[in-house]
Amino acid sequence: MTLPPWRLLGVLLLSSLFVLSPASRAADQTALVQLVEYVGADYINAVQDGEIVSEAEYAEMDEFSALLSEGIAALPEADGKDTLLRQARELEAAVDNKAPEARIQGLAQKIRGSLVDVYGLPVVPKQAPDMAAAEQLYQSHCLACHGREGYGDGPAGASLEPAPTDFHERARYMGRSLLGLYTTITGGVDGTGMAAYQETLSDADRWALAFYVGSMAVDQEEAAAGQQALADNPELKTDMSLDTVIAKAPADARDAYGDDALAAMGYLRSEPAALFSQNRFVEISAAKLREADEAYAAGDRAAARSAALSAYLDGFEMLESQIAALDSGLMRDTERKFMAVREAIQEGDPADEVSARIADALEGLGQAADALGGDGLNAAATFSASFFILFREGLEALLIVAALLTFTRKAGATSATRHIHFGWFAAILAGIATWFAASTVINFSGASREMTEGVAGLVAAVILFYVGFWMHSNSNSQKWLGYLKGKVDTALGSGTVWTLTFVAFISVYREMFETILFYQALWTQVTEATQPFLLYGMGAALVALAVVCVLIFRLGMKLPLGLFFKATSLVLLVLSVILLGKGIAALQEAGMLNSNYLPGWPTLEWVGFFPTLQGALAQAVAVVLAVLAWWRSGRSAARA
Repeated sequence: MTLPPWRLLGVLLLSSLFVLSPASRAADQTALVQLVEYVGADYINAVQDGEIVSEAEYAEMDEFSALLSEGIAALPEADGKDTLLRQARELEAAVDNKAPEARIQGLAQKIRGSLVDVYGLPVVPKQAPDMAAAEQLYQSHCLACHGREGYGDGPAGASLEPAPTDFHERARYMGRSLLGLYTTITGGVDGTGMAAYQETLSDADRWALAFYVGSMAVDQEEAAAGQQALADNPELKTDMSLDTVIAKAPADARDAYGDDALAAMGYLRSEPAALFSQNRFVEISAAKLREADEAYAAGDRAAARSAALSAYLDGFEMLESQIAALDSGLMRDTERKFMAVREAIQEGDPADEVSARIADALEGLGQAADALGGDGLNAAATFSASFFILFREGLEALLIVAALLTFTRKAGATSATRHIHFGWFAAILAGIATWFAASTVINFSGASREMTEGVAGLVAAVILFYVGFWMHSNSNSQKWLGYLKGKVDTALGSGTVWTLTFVAFISVYREMFETILFYQALWTQVTEATQPFLLYGMGAALVALAVVCVLIFRLGMKLPLGLFFKATSLVLLVLSVILLGKGIAALQEAGMLNSNYLPGWPTLEWVGFFPTLQGALAQAVAVVLAVLAWWRSGRSAARA
């Protein structure tokens, strides 16, 4: 078995690009957002009535507009980039011609919107900003320049040129997005007194400050009107999504959705917790399902499919782990209903049948919302959910790693044993790093999470199938077994050792990835009184896994090497079929693979069976290949 480990590692690295590539471009894009917003907001300080009023400010506007064109030209190719670049050059020319402020602000607004539309939102907050903490941050970091109330009248700001921003200035408020404020706080502004806080403040703190200063121009009356408008208008509530509130300036929202959206923007900036409630994900999902229904009835299958996929990934999938912690059966049943909607659209079913499936999905979504509407999990439910998350996710990885370690120890392969330990330990470190990144750096969307799980599952399935077949093909070779006992490290070879290491790594990392997501969701469902029971459940699961591990080692060490090879190969082949099913299901949920639901068939998560035609066929083919490989290996041994 000499499969080069770097090829396998390359597959995993390619899978990580699904998650990391948007984040890797975020710094460039946020810098461009900052440039265009700065030009739009500060041009008035450089030019008035076609005359330059500040040479320094005008030089800065001229430089920034040119940098904006250069930065957009350097972005990756995408549909709409040509329009975006044309808008940037129009802005550059308008600055050169000392155009009126309204012209500059209009172009800046278009460019900001085009950046988000063409390249997506580069960053969003991971949790609801803490406005009380933001007030304290403002007092300690911003008061000296911007003043106690944010009017730009701080003692240290009197000598600054340009003067510190007055956050109550209505015209400036109308033209600044929260994304632009966040990028300014993060990177600062060269040539001004605005320092960069990327190193001194956490991502969450910078978002909290952006919301805090971005809401200073909002009075209580406007916020109350916005709250009422959202309560009275479900469509407006859907329009004012987290992405909209982050990426659009108040003027953008007013122009796109009407005057009520301006008040709603003020309320959501003042009360950002409303953007992060579980109900909003339910509302997003329901709205997208209705959008899919309308699009399909109008004959637009592509738009209907896109909306149906968004209903799952941007709505229900964000709550899936939390629902599973409360009622896994309800979660799977609702998930199947969403899949049935996508299947009906994909197959071109009659509009009334699609509407019926959408109604079923809405019903399941309502049941899920009711389940989430309680006061959190009680002690028993918290303990059991915590126990089964870790035990279930850890068992698959444990079976693989324990089988490999038992094999190498039984054969006396000390070098291979060390490498396998290195593999699973590195996976744990990678899992912790992933958790940190998911909390602070990278925004794992629903699609990116499912794609990462799916690709990792398929890679693990292929490798486990290969290792299992290799073990079984050598289980009857007495010459091989004898040689293995005497010179096992030499017999295995470096390629085999590193492949076993990679098996240990990817098997553990995939389960770590899922476990992290489940525990993050579970944490939102426990109360302060039941939090200790989450830790008790984890402890009990670790003890149970340790017992299973000891039993595997004791049983494995007592078996003859040939029989152990056969037993281990069978375990690995079965696990490869399970991971294959889970990987396909994850890619189907991400919309990367089509899915045809098999009505009446059960979901058997423990064996990786999810009732879709694609998953069932793939697992059936894998089983047939495993049986044929087993039979052929046995015949070869009998002839020998």
